[in-house]
Amino acid sequence: MLFVLSFFSFVIIYFILNKLALQINLVDKPSIRKIHEGKIPLIGGLIIYFNILLFMQFLNVSNDLSWVIYSTLIIVFISTIDDAKELGVNFRLISQLMCCLILIGYGITITNLGSFMDTSFIKTGYLSVLFTVLCVMGLTNSFNFIDGLDGLCSSQVLISLSSIILFLHLSDKLNFFQDLYFIIFFCLNILFFIILNLSKKYKIFLGDSGSLFLGFFVSWLLIIISQNYENLFHPVLTIWCVTIPVFEFFSVVTRRSILGFSPFKSDRRHLHHILVDLGFSNLNVLFFFIFISIIFNLFGFYTFYLFGPAPSLLFYIFLMFGYILSSVLFMKSNNLFK
Repeated sequence: MLFVLSFFSFVIIYFILNKLALQINLVDKPSIRKIHEGKIPLIGGLIIYFNILLFMQFLNVSNDLSWVIYSTLIIVFISTIDDAKELGVNFRLISQLMCCLILIGYGITITNLGSFMDTSFIKTGYLSVLFTVLCVMGLTNSFNFIDGLDGLCSSQVLISLSSIILFLHLSDKLNFFQDLYFIIFFCLNILFFIILNLSKKYKIFLGDSGSLFLGFFVSWLLIIISQNYENLFHPVLTIWCVTIPVFEFFSVVTRRSILGFSPFKSDRRHLHHILVDLGFSNLNVLFFFIFISIIFNLFGFYTFYLFGPAPSLLFYIFLMFGYILSSVLFMKSNNLFK
């Protein structure tokens, strides 16, 4: 019943914010880098966030995740203003840093990297705060990086959350995960957004407020289940939940650096842009990324299950370098390095 009510509230919030977005210029306009028709409201993230806030009290959300959701309001607020007024990347980074420090102050940090080869836990020690901030901000912006194709960022978030649930289930630890129903509820809201995002008449975009909120949430969820839930989720498994966002982030930075451009300057050198420019349809590119993301994530779990954390980590590094090298060679073979 709760899930049905959330759908109706999602629709109501959609129509309210859709009308408001056009009045305050919270829209995405076509440009050289952005190929779409008309002004598209940048309200997807806002709808998901407000709908989750509306139902949180009924879902028995843990204190840790509640702090994550409430603190993220800063990111959502600043990024929404940025979507409408183009404040610049520095404001977005500052808002992320503020939220990170709030949650670190509350007591959520990366304190250990797990045990390898039957050794004791590798502790982060005095570097825990810095390491936590770098990991969270890096992964948050990785999701923001891939938000350039209908359904891509949101589907990767959905795959990440589904991977967490699947890995816990395959490890027979799902019953110990307090926030299971909240994560399922979260996934349903993302599905509601994807339906609108892929439609023509009711199309909306996540906006930076949405992609940063979702990336920030996934980042802290991975930290919570690998650090605050004892023996529930090995830290190595966390990286296998976010393969494509991380691989694409380093891949784009590498390709831009080879060309002598700023790694963080927006362009159409993302792999999904390149594939669309080569003539592949948006849906085909989306399904391609969904497929390889699922394959990579499952491969990661089974390497961990069969060989242990150390070989699994090495497989991840080799796979990432292989992905980056393949993307570079693909661009060279198609004369796209210009």
